[in-house]
Amino acid sequence: MMKNSFINFLSSKAILVGFLICFSTSYAQDRKKINLEMQGALEQIARGHVPGISVAIASPEGMIWSGAAGYSDIVSQKPASQAHLFGIGDITSLYVSTVIIKMAQDGIINLSDTPYDILGAIVDEIPNAKSANLYQLLNQTSGIYSWADNEAWARRGRGIQMNPKYLWGRDEQLKYIKRDIHSAVHSPGEYYSFSKSNSSILGLIIEKLTGGPIELEVRSRILDPLNLKSTYYDSFEKVPAGSLVGSYHLATNTFISKVGINSKFEFGLNRLINTSGANLSSEGLAGGVVTSARELALFSAKLWGGNFLSKADLKKINPSKINGQIGIHSEILGFTADVRKIEGSNLVLVSLVNLGVANSGENDIKSYLNNYLDKIILPIAKKYAL
Repeated sequence: MMKNSFINFLSSKAILVGFLICFSTSYAQDRKKINLEMQGALEQIARGHVPGISVAIASPEGMIWSGAAGYSDIVSQKPASQAHLFGIGDITSLYVSTVIIKMAQDGIINLSDTPYDILGAIVDEIPNAKSANLYQLLNQTSGIYSWADNEAWARRGRGIQMNPKYLWGRDEQLKYIKRDIHSAVHSPGEYYSFSKSNSSILGLIIEKLTGGPIELEVRSRILDPLNLKSTYYDSFEKVPAGSLVGSYHLATNTFISKVGINSKFEFGLNRLINTSGANLSSEGLAGGVVTSARELALFSAKLWGGNFLSKADLKKINPSKINGQIGIHSEILGFTADVRKIEGSNLVLVSLVNLGVANSGENDIKSYLNNYLDKIILPIAKKYAL
């Protein structure tokens, strides 16, 4: 039986009319006023639309601002904090790509090679694995089908067939993209099409060529040099107890019909599933990183600021643009994550929430999570660059 506090909280989330908050367009230069405006925005978002939110803004020189609002656990009403860790899903690709480029700089890998050249039989049955080169996996033009788009994977990785405690194998997702299941999306290099399979394959290449797990390479090549101590591959590394926020997922009719609700998850009013405690190994090497908004902002600011990789190397990573800003929007089970490089500045904005809308189809909450960062938080964040 769901606790009453959980059901009451879910009921309070039902009304989404007028969800975008209006703020003054005057760009006050007083930092204290901007800080208060930012925190006020987070608290209003958390009161009406998400369980919890953590936001950070950083430059290559360091942290500019960070804050949190709402709940880590909506049953106990434990507050979300800046120290809490969230799943970042597809943004994991930034870590994988950075390690690959650093390995190329060290002469460990040739980016002109294909996945098959390095991994052989592991990718033999994957369309384009013998023709796309590693440059094309890095810039998302390989045409390799994304395992996340396979409904059988979704049912087992996020839905009715999921075992929340099961530890997925590091190459297990790739069985969902074999040629007898899916053809390639397009020929290598034809156009941009984001695929989680690219990062999964690149992660396996890292492990094959270094002889060790990817998490050690991420730690030695990125986290340790930047003194980041709260970033982990969930399930493949031990995440400190109590550091992860609770997570909640939207179960629309589309989600229920195509993915299904796992019997181990609490399901309450207004379509929220309590997915807290489910590990992220189903997202594998491509999406299993958990971190804080502060640490993601610091890493991304160093990366996109050219302090960590050269501009020439950055061009090998081809992130999409969202409303004119370089960035990534990610949706996984129980989490939605965004990172943006603020145009015309060296600032990076990160927003993490513990509400997921993956596989939920088109709906008001998904639309809100697709737009709140750019319409509410980004206009305030830009004031820090003035």
